[in-house]
Amino acid sequence: MREKYYEIASKRLIPPFALWKEIEQYGPRIISKGKGVYLYDIDGKEYIDAMSILWVVNVGHGREEIINGMYEQMKKINYVSLFGGYHHEKALELADLICSILPVESVFFSNSGSEAIETAIKLVRQYHYINGNPQRYKIVGRWHSYHGVTYGALSVSGIRQNRNFFEPLIPGFIHFEPPYCYRCPFNGVYPSCNLRCADDFERLVENEGPKTIAAVVVEPVMSALGSVYAPDIKEYYRRIKQICDKYDIILIFDEVNNGFGRTGKFFAYEHTEVIPDIFVLGKGLTSGYAPLGATAVSKKISDVFKDWMFVHGFTFGGHPISSAAAIENIKIIQNEKLYENSHIMGQYLGKRLNELYEFDIVGDIRGIGLHWSIEYVDDKKTKKNIPSKFWVAAKIEKELFKNGVYLARASVDRTYIAPPLIINQDQIDFIIQALKKSIYSVQKDYKSLVK
Repeated sequence: MREKYYEIASKRLIPPFALWKEIEQYGPRIISKGKGVYLYDIDGKEYIDAMSILWVVNVGHGREEIINGMYEQMKKINYVSLFGGYHHEKALELADLICSILPVESVFFSNSGSEAIETAIKLVRQYHYINGNPQRYKIVGRWHSYHGVTYGALSVSGIRQNRNFFEPLIPGFIHFEPPYCYRCPFNGVYPSCNLRCADDFERLVENEGPKTIAAVVVEPVMSALGSVYAPDIKEYYRRIKQICDKYDIILIFDEVNNGFGRTGKFFAYEHTEVIPDIFVLGKGLTSGYAPLGATAVSKKISDVFKDWMFVHGFTFGGHPISSAAAIENIKIIQNEKLYENSHIMGQYLGKRLNELYEFDIVGDIRGIGLHWSIEYVDDKKTKKNIPSKFWVAAKIEKELFKNGVYLARASVDRTYIAPPLIINQDQIDFIIQALKKSIYSVQKDYKSLVK
């Protein structure tokens, strides 16, 4: 059967964010089962899941509470549409639960983080239209940000490699610079820079025309850029919020990767002490047990839609089985206080990761909670990039897999580390040893090529 799966993978399934020819050459890595922080491939080999698959499985694999909750709901009814004013108990219970753990008034359900971002974009555009401001259509994002792959989500994202093939993208999406201290776009150094990256948002707003701006979308901790956040996260977001209030711009926090304990608090907005108008949720909302996204909005937004239909929806948004999974998942995070373990283990992980500075190609290590990244460079002093054709992060990921650690490939020159929130010190130690062995091997190969 193994050979049959290999044949299917090399011919039938178009792989996302992967080279098909690589799969044909080396064969697919087939993950067959999981338990706790461990994964097992089709041959039964064990791996530590150091990435929660993709910033997703926060509570770990094989949680019986979630499986049983989904099963019990499936026995009652497998599907109910929320279109046209119909409801089902689990969607209502979940909406109420989300509103109890976030400072929001109401929730709209979708199937993923990308769809939840699309929902937020359409919500704010219709919100401004209803309020008599149809000229407010522009959505602001940050360069190097990731918010999804659907066209609206891609347009607000700022990763050049993701955008190139699909341009022209949707008009009305504009970008400002991120708080990327390691490679500051303004050549500044904190604190003498006075957080110029926050002021860049106001510069963009004023240049574009404040009355044309509908909303700004930001991750409190930027994931794709590699666990990037402002050195004074409270002051940075205080300024962003101040600019939004000044110009009547809706502030959207993308908590798809950040939320549900990932950054050492229940939600990343708690680090900022700023409350946005809209929260976008996904991934850790169900810990991947079923697809679900959510867009949670303030009373200011919600009240406008009491007399207007929101012209938007998804066939499977708020699916009963997904809603049941989310409810049980949130209960686990609350009852086991996994956000606290994320904070404690995150501090330990950060301390151990700092040992990797011994390697010449390790330029920067940064993170918070269990949301960490390693950025690789050709030269530590100049921060010169390793040529993308070497695929340094991909090579390290392959070595890690050989050494018993699963990490999703998501960047050319960065390794992301985001294990399930149930991880312990011994398991972190295993990841660090595998990283040392893997980076050493790839660094040796790279140096032999550039001699």
